[in-house]
Amino acid sequence: MNRLLLFISLALLLTSCRSSKITAPTLSKAPKADLLIDSVMASHFDFDWLSAKISGKFISEEQSFSFKGNIKVRKDSLIWMTLSPGLGVELGRILMDQDSIRFMNRLEKSYFVGSYSDLSENLHSELSFERIQSLLLGNPLSNFEQKKYYSDVREGAFSLNSVSAKQLKKLERNTKKATIELFFSSVNPQTYRLNAQIIRNISLQQEMRVAYEDFEPHKNQMLAESIDLSILSGEKLVKMSLSYSKVNTEKELKFPFKVPKSYENIH
Repeated sequence: MNRLLLFISLALLLTSCRSSKITAPTLSKAPKADLLIDSVMASHFDFDWLSAKISGKFISEEQSFSFKGNIKVRKDSLIWMTLSPGLGVELGRILMDQDSIRFMNRLEKSYFVGSYSDLSENLHSELSFERIQSLLLGNPLSNFEQKKYYSDVREGAFSLNSVSAKQLKKLERNTKKATIELFFSSVNPQTYRLNAQIIRNISLQQEMRVAYEDFEPHKNQMLAESIDLSILSGEKLVKMSLSYSKVNTEKELKFPFKVPKSYENIH
């Protein structure tokens, strides 16, 4: 069950496609952090409905496999997915709302209803509906409520982080005090969309890293079309990549999720 929860967690965390990269201009100075935050927030991918076909690959120490499926999202409300091993047979169906996650296993004829705390425990990273939705869209995982952030220029992009390089070194030397969640990001200087973002807890030796390589315009907004996720907890590393096709943000959607009475409820 833990392995199944882990896979569902990762499946819900991603979505993407393939396209052309945007080349950043030569940079000499970054905007002040508060101005950069304003620009990043203004570049959020906004929508009411989103649907797409997905394909991807899951890699861990225990197993590696490819899959295909479909995803539907209603903004701030529902995330729905179907998954198959790539042969056209549906393996399972997932439905998330603000409070819970439901998974229906077609092969084993079973289902369960879980909480975000269950997923957080299995991934060793704090999860919520809002955070998962942000990952799907390439929006920031941080809500920027911390008093101070730091901006800089690094590798042809703007960096926006919750700690300075000097503060990070101190935290790495004294890991017992490094209990807070740290946020790091790389920002495209032309679109102010995220090239990458990292959530890290030094004390717990946990890190979630998400890279966004390609973007495509949808309703005059840029949506990441290639996303790679890696989650490190201690020495255990799990990776997932996903790609979108046939993205649609215009059509109102339905989210079918009816569990047959014969299915076993797994607690």
